[in-house]
Amino acid sequence: MIGGALENVRPGRSLHVATRFTGGDTTIFFIHGAGGNKAQFRFQWQYFADKPVNLVAWDAMGHGKSPQPRDAAAYAGYALLADAQSVFAAHKSRRNIIVAHSYGVRLTLAWMLADQPPGVAGLVLLGAAPLGPMGKRLVPGWLGRLPLPLLELARPILAQGFRKLAWSPFADRALVAAEQRATRGNRLFMMQALIAQAPVIDAGLLSSIRQRTEVLTGRDDRLVPPSASRELASVLPNATLQTVPRCGHQIMLEAPDVTNAAIETLLAE
Repeated sequence: MIGGALENVRPGRSLHVATRFTGGDTTIFFIHGAGGNKAQFRFQWQYFADKPVNLVAWDAMGHGKSPQPRDAAAYAGYALLADAQSVFAAHKSRRNIIVAHSYGVRLTLAWMLADQPPGVAGLVLLGAAPLGPMGKRLVPGWLGRLPLPLLELARPILAQGFRKLAWSPFADRALVAAEQRATRGNRLFMMQALIAQAPVIDAGLLSSIRQRTEVLTGRDDRLVPPSASRELASVLPNATLQTVPRCGHQIMLEAPDVTNAAIETLLAE
């Protein structure tokens, strides 16, 4: 499993960060999606732990073992972007690969467009969230409008709906159940604030991202349709698209071997 500890990433911001350093010149950074946590990359962590690469993963603010402030501004896209930039600056090596999932993809693209961080050799983008505003399929419009007490009452309905949309019918039931238990710690206040302040990506600017990119989408993903990944791959100049059969939105969990192979492809280049 992925361990970690609280780390002061920048003034007033502490996050739960896991690191494994081998002294190698390549580091893999893992960025989870909205409502996720760094442990969702446990199969990748375990696989690459025996290889001469460094590993870094963290729980975003309000997620996993990181603090959960009752302040909407803490979950703004620019704040999460600044967190990612700080973690990267503290732990980067000569050559770096970023593996991102869902909302983490959107955050990564905003990051690449903001400052083109030096030393990023490649990207693995899993279940890319749509480039524009969060769509109805990803998040029902009423989620952002309901008062929190009513939203809490609707949590079982939301959880059931997410399970149907996000997971493939072929997904391991024990895995699905374990992930649903993990999400119970997510505050709906945080989810509302994060969704409302998600960065919007201008597709016309993405051609400036020149890194070698592996884009993966699950054929059975009904939360974020594969068309979002196809759109993304079509505008990134050095992207390869792979549609994974018998797989939903949680690609790194449902298809760990495919995900690991995509990372290996970038490591080999």
